[in-house]
Amino acid sequence: MRTEDPGPAEESLALIIDLACEMKDSQYFRSEDPVEAARFAVSDAAALLWESVRDRHGFDAFARRAAPQLPRWESRYGWTRGWGQVHEKETSLASVLARMLAAPDAWITFSAHYLAALDQVTRADAAMAASPRIYGSWGYGDMGYPRRERTSNLAEWHGLLLDRLAGSEAEDHLDRLVSHPSLGGPERTYLQARLARQRGDRDAARKLIQDCLRELPGHEDFASFATEIGANPPHPSTGSGRA
Repeated sequence: MRTEDPGPAEESLALIIDLACEMKDSQYFRSEDPVEAARFAVSDAAALLWESVRDRHGFDAFARRAAPQLPRWESRYGWTRGWGQVHEKETSLASVLARMLAAPDAWITFSAHYLAALDQVTRADAAMAASPRIYGSWGYGDMGYPRRERTSNLAEWHGLLLDRLAGSEAEDHLDRLVSHPSLGGPERTYLQARLARQRGDRDAARKLIQDCLRELPGHEDFASFATEIGANPPHPSTGSGRA
């Protein structure tokens, strides 16, 4: 009989990954790159942890644990600062999960847990926004920046969900995803544009990608998608609100 209680080794590894993610932008070490100094590849450690949880406790337990860890740990450009041996070993957590979710049912199950994890993030954001402003240029009362940063970090994962779930019995998961309040900014709008295109609504997709390009006119993925669907470049004098 399998137990879902995490073992000490699994708990310790999760804590080390949390610390490595915090070290990315902090000078805990004298080295210019604290994660490189620690010789710790977050993606390798996450893969080891998630495979251990899956093998010891089963797929559902793995999905329940990994889903909330993904938005906490994923980093679009890695966990080091772009040089060194550790950087060469890094890969996205989205790609780690893609290797572990072989069957369509696995994607559906994991995406349900992932949406539940995003709901938890929304509640945490609301609590943080209600807290007094204590540091940072944007403050706890303005959650726009962390939502945008979170969505950017998770862009590859969201693209994978779009590809795997479109046309499936769980396509409603995508409707929840593209409008989720824990996400924001042009990357969420881009996801909405891609979903609209997949559903055949090219007019909506063109409008949405123009909104993306108003905010980030130099974004290569946005520009490529706009060309692909025949969207005219937005007028440079028009602006776009930020979610």
